[in-house]
Amino acid sequence: MSDPRTDFPYPDAPVYRCRAAVAGLHKAPDIGSAIDDQVLFGQTFKLAKTQGDWAYGQVQPLCGAQGGYVGRVILAALEPAGSAPSHQVNIIKAPIFARADLKSPIQGFLSFGSLITAGAQDGDYVNIGPGYLHAAHLTPAGRLGAAYDNDPLYVATNYIGTPYVWGGKSGDGVDCSGLVQMCLWATGRDCPRDADQQEAQLGTDVEIRADLSGLQRGDLVFWKGHVGIMDDAFDLVHANAHHMMTTVEPLNDAARRIKKSAGPITSIKRL
Repeated sequence: MSDPRTDFPYPDAPVYRCRAAVAGLHKAPDIGSAIDDQVLFGQTFKLAKTQGDWAYGQVQPLCGAQGGYVGRVILAALEPAGSAPSHQVNIIKAPIFARADLKSPIQGFLSFGSLITAGAQDGDYVNIGPGYLHAAHLTPAGRLGAAYDNDPLYVATNYIGTPYVWGGKSGDGVDCSGLVQMCLWATGRDCPRDADQQEAQLGTDVEIRADLSGLQRGDLVFWKGHVGIMDDAFDLVHANAHHMMTTVEPLNDAARRIKKSAGPITSIKRL
């Protein structure tokens, strides 16, 4: 079924990588336009065409699947893809040190899942070009889930306290569906970007009981325009605009509040 968010009739478009710590995927070639998604450092982007300082194309999933959200990125944030990255960042925000020294100035941060090509190692620090990352903050590419026992919920809890940002999926901010996508990508599962796409494509239906019983750790709970992931049978982890951050709260409390603005739970999916 056609979906303008992901339709991309340029299968042979050249592949670039994001060189910025994080770049917004905009609706229009305008820095003031809405952001639908984010592209993380090292993430690939199929570039179909340019318009001034902007690149139009499709961001590619971190899990190795094909196809993702379509939009526009500042051209300066991209560079030719080159060789495959060797490692991924395994914490929510990894500091980039100016030197291989704990006390050296911080040049910036890379978000969870970012892809890097490791250079020479100096003690506990790995040269990544713009600076150094601590080796403890890196996992070999493709094995990120192993650092989290391949448990999406284990990944989700690391985002607790991260600000809510519409279209976000970085350590600077994440939205509800971005959180779910990053948790599944990290554990090797393909996952679309938006909550309605996730509801349509992921898991099998679980009965919605009046008392919201019978749920399990990792179940996805959907409302119109919102999604969260169960921490256990009772508590929901979700990035939400009520708290303006990623929080854990009783599902019953969240369901009562969200019902007032978005209606009742529309489905529960088990992965």
